[in-house]
Amino acid sequence: MKNIRILGVDDSHFTPHTHGTVMVAGVVMRVSGYIDGFLTTSITIDGTDATEKIAQMARGKYHRDIRVIMTQGITFGGFNVLDIRALAQHAGAAVIVVSRKKPNLESMREALKKHFPDWKERYALLTAVPIEKISNGEHALWIQRVGIESDEALQIIHATTVRGAVPEPVRLAHLMASAIYFGESKGKP
Repeated sequence: MKNIRILGVDDSHFTPHTHGTVMVAGVVMRVSGYIDGFLTTSITIDGTDATEKIAQMARGKYHRDIRVIMTQGITFGGFNVLDIRALAQHAGAAVIVVSRKKPNLESMREALKKHFPDWKERYALLTAVPIEKISNGEHALWIQRVGIESDEALQIIHATTVRGAVPEPVRLAHLMASAIYFGESKGKP
């Protein structure tokens, strides 16, 4: 298991409700903690291209080695919602979505209804895969997973968490994304 490679993904800072793009950072690392490389792409703020762009990242240079894509949340650049089933299929890897806080699906549904004519499709992507609460040390995480059994997902999350609740692949992707945007890393994933 120590040589399983994970693509950790998080988006950069952006201004909500604006037109444009947001940078997405990826870190390819092994469960052992060894970092193989870094990737970036950009997606449309509040768009619908996150699934395609992250799948392209996973199908790049490291494609043959990536067994798991781990994302910080299921939405990127506002409400650019991942289709995690399609991502797993197109990337040929399991997907684990991790969140430090329990997603408030009702408030997300209301926000989608207010701002997007295709809100039903976006909301369907948010709820297509059950949200599971897991224990990661002393902390709780909420995850969604595709292409991986619960016990293996839990093993990978525990093996890649050094301190706190957030696994290193997404923590490092968050640090990288914020450093590229701000010139230094900021905030918790």
